[in-house]
Amino acid sequence: MQTETIHHISYVNSDLTSFMNHLEQHYIDQEIGAFISTVNPEIGYAAIKDRDYFNVLSSSNFILPDGIGVVMMSRLTNSRLHSRIAGFDVFKELLGIANKKKKRIFLYGAKKNVIENVVSKISSEYPNIQITGYSDGYVQDRAKVAKQIANAKPDMVFVALGYPHQENFIHNYRHLFPQAVSIGLGGSFDVFSGNVKRAPSWMIRLNLEWLYRLVTNPWRWKRMLSIPKYALAVLKEEKTGKTFYPKPEKDHTKQL
Repeated sequence: MQTETIHHISYVNSDLTSFMNHLEQHYIDQEIGAFISTVNPEIGYAAIKDRDYFNVLSSSNFILPDGIGVVMMSRLTNSRLHSRIAGFDVFKELLGIANKKKKRIFLYGAKKNVIENVVSKISSEYPNIQITGYSDGYVQDRAKVAKQIANAKPDMVFVALGYPHQENFIHNYRHLFPQAVSIGLGGSFDVFSGNVKRAPSWMIRLNLEWLYRLVTNPWRWKRMLSIPKYALAVLKEEKTGKTFYPKPEKDHTKQL
């Protein structure tokens, strides 16, 4: 799959439909596992500040530009990305594939009532999916959850712990469920369950989902500050040639 590198991170350069077709044909149908990270400017900036986290992201099979800010920076650095690919949209597409092909899934993350609502909704709307297990995101023993996933033998693992926890979890334990397509989903469980409303479709089409989140959750303004910080870091490197990222390492998988 074609990629474009924006500030040392190689993003999938495609659209949602093409990416999902590739994932289904070359990974899901072949029962080959994959690690998918969804990166927005906030996560991109976190990777600048944290070498270990950058290496974790770099170990992903696919890094999706989940944020219009990443797409905009690609246009300013002559590494033009085709479009944003939102993690929530990938989640729903994967559920559709799992339902069609009677796949097994495991869900990990969010509050207890949220994850229970997610499980209930999937069971109702996607009756052919086999939910082999789930856990809320407040379980302290993550190694125990990883073993539960391994024993469940899922085809897909959805982890909604927020960054960097979800990517670190998949990176550290994916060797226990190598056959699974695993993806970090941030707040997708809250949206899917109805606990949090997603932006109206017209705002999504105009790439204004970030604005909707800010208006409906004003406390997010501090998090939004990472967007200009990320942009400045990218543009500064473009101008000076001074790198902020270390060279990626291939594999840092930890054993249980």
